[in-house]
Amino acid sequence: MQESIFFSPLSSLRNKEQEIMIEKPRVPDIYIIGAQKSGTTTLYDWLSQHPQIYGHPLAKDYPFFSSSQTFKEGLSQFSSFLKKAPKNTLALGGEANAMYSSSSIQRMQEVIPFAYLIAILREPVIRAYSAYTYAIERLMENRPFGQAISEELQGLVYEPTDALQRDYLGHGHYAQQLREVFQFFPRERVKIVFFENLKADPITELKAIFEFLDIKNDFIPDLSIRNETKGSHRSKWLTKLTYAKPSSEKLRKLGKLLVPFSIRTSIRQKLAEFNRIEAPKPEFPDDVRSLLREYYKKEITALESLLDKEINVWHTN
Repeated sequence: MQESIFFSPLSSLRNKEQEIMIEKPRVPDIYIIGAQKSGTTTLYDWLSQHPQIYGHPLAKDYPFFSSSQTFKEGLSQFSSFLKKAPKNTLALGGEANAMYSSSSIQRMQEVIPFAYLIAILREPVIRAYSAYTYAIERLMENRPFGQAISEELQGLVYEPTDALQRDYLGHGHYAQQLREVFQFFPRERVKIVFFENLKADPITELKAIFEFLDIKNDFIPDLSIRNETKGSHRSKWLTKLTYAKPSSEKLRKLGKLLVPFSIRTSIRQKLAEFNRIEAPKPEFPDDVRSLLREYYKKEITALESLLDKEINVWHTN
């Protein structure tokens, strides 16, 4: 039987009528929903530093909403990351792939219907290439970029779990994804941030986000960059060990019983960071770049129409 799930709205909306139980699992009040390779980890770190926000590292990219299996297992693991969040703070969560999947969006509406959502959008051509280089680094990809794009244009459909990391074209369909988000969440609770603006002027963009969240807006965090793609690895074996899935469901369950999730994740993150090294990026041929620019023209126009604004920063790239 699936574990019962209770909601935790934003502090401004918490009242007696909305509280189902005095003691209930803590869930995010703020959730970063993507897009993949658009600075979600960096923004998560910056927001976590704010004194009115509590962001546990393990609540970022824990696949509670994107994985049907994890969702079925219930809320206890996810909520355990946030149980130490003080009552007068906003609990933060996030997943780079959340807005990519319509199932994820529906699950979010079920569990965190009162949350504030933040979507970071990156120019889709560059985002696709960044996702490709990240897949190369993690040994998830061995095709030339042009071949990968060509196969997707010809109708290649990835297995669902694989699509969360690849599907280089699909992750850039922002208009379609946001339309689904707006079906389940009112627009006034969805903040759209453009990666290029955040990178160029992080203090101004953060101030706008803090105002959106109705918290102290003059806080300036340590603006270090997190999870930037390096390009290669010290050891292929260590990369496979770090990211490989258990070969069977029995092994997966045994691992969960023997080693707590927080310890497993901490070890994996430390190994992954040690193993990543700087390397020249794979070729991004001019013809592939031109092909992608043409492919995304209609998508960008649709997004501008949906948001009722021109995205000037993308037209200058």
